[in-house]
Amino acid sequence: MSKYEKSYKKVPWTFSRDGLLRSGDSLMLRNKKTNGFLVMDIGDKQLGVDEAYMLTTCKENPGPMTRSVFVIKRAEEVDIFGSDNIIRYGQKVKIEANPYVFRKTLFVSSTPLGPQVYSPVTRHQEASMHTKASYNGTWIIDSVDPTFRFETQGEPVKASDPILIRHCPTQHYLASDNKRYANDFGGENEVCTHSFAQQKKTQNLALEERGALTTDVPTKFQEDQNVFCFLTAPNESYQAPIEELHRFNIEDLIKEIKQKILERSSFGIKGIARIFKAMDDNGNK
Repeated sequence: MSKYEKSYKKVPWTFSRDGLLRSGDSLMLRNKKTNGFLVMDIGDKQLGVDEAYMLTTCKENPGPMTRSVFVIKRAEEVDIFGSDNIIRYGQKVKIEANPYVFRKTLFVSSTPLGPQVYSPVTRHQEASMHTKASYNGTWIIDSVDPTFRFETQGEPVKASDPILIRHCPTQHYLASDNKRYANDFGGENEVCTHSFAQQKKTQNLALEERGALTTDVPTKFQEDQNVFCFLTAPNESYQAPIEELHRFNIEDLIKEIKQKILERSSFGIKGIARIFKAMDDNGNK
């Protein structure tokens, strides 16, 4: 199976009845600045890191496929918030690739900035999919409003709410900007770990005086580059087992062909070719 066929394979996407995120949920992530969806490219390696693959945000909604679905998990079985499976603000989490995209488990991780390790376009701290499980792949979810960041710790994270994803080792935030990174999918937006903090005054002393802040909680507003949201499926049909998702459906085929024809680029025709190639299971056409 080619990289393209594997990247465009439909995978289960979690539906949440109450809108809350839980450990083990399969989710998609969207960035506010680029209005793009976080995706991975297992054929493009991050330089300077031992077996790591590139992260970008794509401009169009790719849907729940192998390169766009991630699994969120608690980093610790028991922490200060208890042992239930609800994902909470201020809690350490791991963000993994879904198990269908690669033979090894991949973790959204970031290596501290160095002379040989940096993001490919802006040369900020890199963010990519690492095969090695380490503390570099541990993150904390923060509220976007620093005046309520301390109070929201321990509160459940809801799907579609704007959030910040803070890197535990360096305290910088996951980010994406409109900086084009050329890859095999036609050019997408760079993803890095960098805090795009606003320069406004944060009133730290006033917050500390009334007990609404501690020194370990970042206090500045972050720009849109750092703002993400987790997305869950619109209905239960999306979380069907992968065998059910890949049953042949002529209506889905026609819809996908129409969508590719309307795309104003050479990738529209290439996309159609990939669709028919995927249909040809025994290679006799």
